[in-house]
Amino acid sequence: MTRQEIINTLQPIAQQIFQQPDLNLNIQAGPQQIPNWTSLTFTQFLTEIENHLNIKFKMLEIIRMRTTQDIIDVTLTHLQANQ
Repeated sequence: MTRQEIINTLQPIAQQIFQQPDLNLNIQAGPQQIPNWTSLTFTQFLTEIENHLNIKFKMLEIIRMRTTQDIIDVTLTHLQANQ
């Protein structure tokens, strides 16, 4: 899966979790750009990603995630490890 494919996969998940149907997810997106990004919605977002892609984030990875780019990088690493 490419980075763009991951963004395309995460887009509808983010729109649902952050309750913003017109949200255009980009690599810089984070709490400053997404008003509904709270610790709870962030956790829900990560849980949905894990469920959808059948991966499991480690606590240290989650702590280091600050932007969509971080989430994509870690997701890509997990997907490549599962191949």
